[in-house]
Amino acid sequence: MKRAFLLGIVLVASMAIWAQEKEYIPLEDIEQGWKTKTIDNVLNGSLGIMLERFDQTWPTWVVGTLRNTMEKGLDKEVLDEETGLTVTIDTKNGYAEVNDGGTDGEYMSACYWNRSNGHKLLAINMGKPTDPFIDFACFYDYDPQTKTLTPEPDILEGYRWSDREPNTQIFCKLPKQGKEVIVEEWTEDGPVHHVFAWDGMKPSFVGTEPYEYEWEKIPVKFEGEKPTIKDFLTALLSQDEVGEGFAGMMDAWEFYRNGMKLMPGDDLIVDTQNGYIGYESIEDETDRLVNECCMWNFTDPNRILVALSHSYFRNGKAIMGQYSGVQFYIFDKNTNIMTFAYAVDLGAEMDDIPEGAKGVAYALPRTGKSIVYTIYFEDKEKMEKRITWNGSKFVKE
Repeated sequence: MKRAFLLGIVLVASMAIWAQEKEYIPLEDIEQGWKTKTIDNVLNGSLGIMLERFDQTWPTWVVGTLRNTMEKGLDKEVLDEETGLTVTIDTKNGYAEVNDGGTDGEYMSACYWNRSNGHKLLAINMGKPTDPFIDFACFYDYDPQTKTLTPEPDILEGYRWSDREPNTQIFCKLPKQGKEVIVEEWTEDGPVHHVFAWDGMKPSFVGTEPYEYEWEKIPVKFEGEKPTIKDFLTALLSQDEVGEGFAGMMDAWEFYRNGMKLMPGDDLIVDTQNGYIGYESIEDETDRLVNECCMWNFTDPNRILVALSHSYFRNGKAIMGQYSGVQFYIFDKNTNIMTFAYAVDLGAEMDDIPEGAKGVAYALPRTGKSIVYTIYFEDKEKMEKRITWNGSKFVKE
């Protein structure tokens, strides 16, 4: 897993080098600029031609890669076996995507609809999970008479990505089949889906529904009277989808359990008595990854609260990443099962991050019951906030 993680970093670094060579445009600039720039000389309304002109106007590694696969006449191309980075093209349904495969690289998807006035509506969703997180959708009207792609920035009106609340992530899910668009919004209160149905001219808002995710039930195996932090971490890292942000910790934990030496740059603290495990990885002179795991008792003697955190630092400051934050799990002694718990239900939601924050580091306690949130700013001193476990919920200090 760590090899895949390192390959992902190499891949992202390679993308950055290629971007400099080919003068690719940063996604942040495209998000701001696409809304006011009409694209001309679009010879026809095929997905390939429309994407070609978009890429010539707003060149990126990710769309360029998709076009390369299209030019080869392939329906699918795996770019990296280790990470699963894949290009998929479904000509029949007018859909194409580049799946980032769990790396920190750029991703995109595109589709189009036939409008009732004889035009087409093209949608291109682009994003990347880290440094900083970004996800946005571009919508264009294709006019077969003028051969132009005209921006329509008010599609999905009311769910503008730039208006999202702090600590909220919004994703646009274009339809691989059918015509329905889903805007997936993740907040401290849990995820919701905003549904947009095709009305002949555009996806129109029809309603919001809670996103009921069936969280995995995680069995905890242990010897003796009760599980230790080692047993909890082993169970958490055995999930089907742990997330690439914990891949290095997973490898280090396997090395530790098998009495092997850790990889260069890695460090692991295992404090069974205090219910704490900390993992740190120095990727290079600028990047540092920290994962921590700890546990607290409930007032209810039949339950234990377990936390798993991810913080990423660049040049000494925390940055917002795809996996940044704290995950909570509740262990039931009657069933020996751990299940995911929402932060808001535990009083641990982060709803007071000041405007202008660039990143947050999450420090779990080796001793004590307080989680420390260190908030980093561009030009200001960092600030700390604390929440303390009281046996049933967290209380802000």
